[in-house]
Amino acid sequence: MPVYNLEEVRQAALAYQIEYRGRKVQRDVANLGYQLRDVVQCLAQLQESDFSKSIDYGSGQAIDEIYIVTYPKPNSENIEFDPLYIKFCLINGRLIVVELASFILILGKQDVYLSAMSFVRYFYFTSQR
Repeated sequence: MPVYNLEEVRQAALAYQIEYRGRKVQRDVANLGYQLRDVVQCLAQLQESDFSKSIDYGSGQAIDEIYIVTYPKPNSENIEFDPLYIKFCLINGRLIVVELASFILILGKQDVYLSAMSFVRYFYFTSQR
């Protein structure tokens, strides 16, 4: 069961109260071709049925929630969808802020295997030079 109230997540997202937890998240979002408005709309459309799990790291850190969603690819001519893994927490201060920890494409096992094999081949051939 989600820890955070999805209505608060939606309101924070629609108010553009989103922070990326580091450059990796920012790079992942950009590599998918998403802009901030796409992230906003994706977060605003989250449903409780998209919820996967909560992660409590302990030691006073905020709890992260993970949602698995499908969202229309930006600039897709054929209305294609991206399966996305989204991890975030809510930061409560004077404003509620969504701190986005992950925003990545979910690949099938075969895709991950092929990507790993491509990397191994690339690493092997470049190290032989």
